[in-house]
Amino acid sequence: MYSFFDAVSLGIPLVFKLDILILVFIGTVAGLLIGALPGLTSAMAVALLVPMTYTLSPEQAFAILLPAYAAGTFGGSVAAILLNIPGTGAAIMTTLDGSPLREQGQAGRAIGLAISASVLGGLASAAVLMAIAPAAALWALKLGAHEYFAVALFGLVVIAFVSDAPVAGMLSGAVGLLLATAGNDPAGAYPRFTFGQSEMVGGLQFVPVMIGLFGIAEVLTVVDRGLADRPPVTQKLKGVYQSLLEPLVRFTVLVRSIITGLVIGIMPGSGPTIGSVMSYGLEKSIGRNRAQMGRGAPEGVIAAEAANNSGTGGALVPMFALGIPGDAVTAILIGALLIHGLQPGPAMFLEQPELVSSLFLLFVMGNIFFLAIGLAGLPVLLKILETRPRYLLPVVISLCLIGSYAASASLFDAWLALGFGAFGFFMRKLYIPIAPMVLGFILGPLIEDNLRRAIILDDGDISGFVDHPISLLAFAGIGLMIVMPQIMKLGRRRAQEVSGS
Repeated sequence: MYSFFDAVSLGIPLVFKLDILILVFIGTVAGLLIGALPGLTSAMAVALLVPMTYTLSPEQAFAILLPAYAAGTFGGSVAAILLNIPGTGAAIMTTLDGSPLREQGQAGRAIGLAISASVLGGLASAAVLMAIAPAAALWALKLGAHEYFAVALFGLVVIAFVSDAPVAGMLSGAVGLLLATAGNDPAGAYPRFTFGQSEMVGGLQFVPVMIGLFGIAEVLTVVDRGLADRPPVTQKLKGVYQSLLEPLVRFTVLVRSIITGLVIGIMPGSGPTIGSVMSYGLEKSIGRNRAQMGRGAPEGVIAAEAANNSGTGGALVPMFALGIPGDAVTAILIGALLIHGLQPGPAMFLEQPELVSSLFLLFVMGNIFFLAIGLAGLPVLLKILETRPRYLLPVVISLCLIGSYAASASLFDAWLALGFGAFGFFMRKLYIPIAPMVLGFILGPLIEDNLRRAIILDDGDISGFVDHPISLLAFAGIGLMIVMPQIMKLGRRRAQEVSGS
């Protein structure tokens, strides 16, 4: 059995090498820089870096990607505190207390709280990842086609319903599933939705789709919101190092936030952003200093940052153990694993245990590196934030197009990225969440293959899904999520009628 000791030790020879350490440094710096820029996200950071890993070995590739995920999640808090503009979705809650602390002349303290809580949350989640993922993978070996189909569908429905607009989320997920069907039919090799384009025979390529949705669309959104002409803001940071131990002084808040982020992050489709929101809400409800929340309370920064970075490790658990993404970034990471010939899921633990251990260790190293690099690089981050985005965004667009073209040396992929960039931009304008579509696109082949396999095993009888307890439980959860909002709405309406009478 793959134990916690194996998860920690087997990958050591693969990662403690000079080239790996250099790549971890590069991934951390890239994640911090992109995450700190207003409007640009950790998902965009990872999507932009994927094309740069084609010629690398798997451990070299993920020495860039996993640290970028960890560092990018924290990077958004820098802009959230200094500019009151969350650099990433996971940093939205950080603005509520981080920006007031800055207005009180305590920007350095807020940055110190954020980076310390982020590192502690990330390292705690890495330990839980190494402890839980092997056991979850062992359990996943018992799953068949019925269970995989139901669990994958459950993960897709979860992220649709935790979006701000559940109906729009469901629509977005359905579009993602539709996009996944483009190309030759896996059973009969009959072309589907290729529109006569030979480049479409193999289906939509992962890299240009992701770069378009998370890269180009983000840039267009930044320009549309007027953030490209944001005037430079100068800041002076004091008290950063003095506040690094403050989260440990508020130990109860820290532990509560880490646990909340982990639990939410492990749920397929949730990820760091939702964990951060839940943690902040919990602290505001039961915290000792809840009356000051939103006015510059250090507990607010700790709750948001510890939860969103512990959510990163949580989101990696279903990715490694089940091959199901925990959030949009892990969906991109699954695509990167497939590009390098790796199939995430329980088979990885059996066939390549050393590689799995190396990936775990790289995630740990990413969290350690962004502590050191984040502290040392704060002056550089300040200078970048003082630069008008209008000078930086053309560089980002250029990198997007180059990365899309590099996927297969095809201009078609560059045009594809531009098309999905425009599509993603209009989705944002219409307040349609992109994450469900990304998960639908990634999970589409898994859902289709297992649905077909299950139906074949049952000779076309779809009632076979009810005979498997796990699939039945997943379908019950899907039904509950669909019905529960209506029940709650009906309950509120009746309560209003009673109070009105």
